[in-house]
Amino acid sequence: MNSKLAKIIIVFLLAFFTGVNFVVFPALGTAFTDSSLFGLSSSQFGNLFIPQVICIIISCLGAPFLVNKWGPKVVLAIGLLLMIISTGVLWTLQFFINDSSLLFPVLMILVAFTGSGFGLCITTLNPLAASLFENNKSSAILILQFLVGLGTSTAPLMMNLIGNVKNWMYVPGCIFILVSIAFTAFLLLKLEKETFFELPGHFKIPPKLWLFFVTIVLYGCTEGTFGSFGAIILKNQGLDNNKASLGLSLFWGGIALNRLLFGIFSKNKDLSYLFLFSPLIVAGLLLFLLLYPNVNSIVLMMFLIGFFMGSIFPGSIGWGTVEFPTLSVVVSGFLMAANQVGTGIITNVLGSLSNQTNIIFQFLIVCMILICLLLFYLKRNSKIKEAF
Repeated sequence: MNSKLAKIIIVFLLAFFTGVNFVVFPALGTAFTDSSLFGLSSSQFGNLFIPQVICIIISCLGAPFLVNKWGPKVVLAIGLLLMIISTGVLWTLQFFINDSSLLFPVLMILVAFTGSGFGLCITTLNPLAASLFENNKSSAILILQFLVGLGTSTAPLMMNLIGNVKNWMYVPGCIFILVSIAFTAFLLLKLEKETFFELPGHFKIPPKLWLFFVTIVLYGCTEGTFGSFGAIILKNQGLDNNKASLGLSLFWGGIALNRLLFGIFSKNKDLSYLFLFSPLIVAGLLLFLLLYPNVNSIVLMMFLIGFFMGSIFPGSIGWGTVEFPTLSVVVSGFLMAANQVGTGIITNVLGSLSNQTNIIFQFLIVCMILICLLLFYLKRNSKIKEAF
């Protein structure tokens, strides 16, 4: 298959399944901590994601050089195989669940496989999507990231649909089959090693790209706060378990909706100033929550915070791709790694501060104001109008 339409369908489908695969372990959290199943302690379950973050960072930083050497198809194939192996072996653990001594080390290895596969795939898919839409690179990346986000919400939904936690094995089993089918279709594609993926013979990271990196580290801190501790923070604000879960779902729903709308409308509308002021709007919403912690308004505020955060990360990748066309894969890997660095830092720091809601909100407000200032600084003599 060499038609452009087939490439577009399969690339965006792979983005969705990469998102699904990425959260299979968090989605199975109730099974992993169930004493009658895997029996992991809370600390063991938390430690499970250390190799994932490390492997994502390493694979995101390494992927540009691998793509430059082998081309996008080989790197994507390796990434997909790592994720397929991870879910396949995870499914087989139902037969060895009584051998508790081996479970945790095996799970650590599988999580590392998932993280490495995710890093290789998403770093390659961002510029691949951009290369398929030469005149709408940012829109392509925003819609691709929307599909990744849609995928991340699908695995927990699958866990809810199967009902009984003892049926956990159907989740990795279904994902294994679906990703294997997508992988087979992907193998039929012809993806040449185009100039879009080639790196200059000698290059160094431009100072401007380092500023993008700092911006996304700060963004990762904010997204990681809500992603890892959102439910706890909302419960501290006076919400019950159901409202806290609803607030967190609306946060991720807001992020996904913004990316979709930005991807659709930035083709014809100048959304650059909305993008630049989004962090300031988020800071204002957080300040409102800090000053007026009204239980009835928190759920709506969570949706709005997610909505105005949605375009910051993929929009920065799209902008960076337009700004540094000869380093498109480096931009993707570098900023994906930055997001994981921010998430990793905040996840470790917030463990002891998760009950200090006011301090957390104050920190996030500062992060958002700094992001806004950095974006406006980056705007000078830039190609932002081409990106949005």
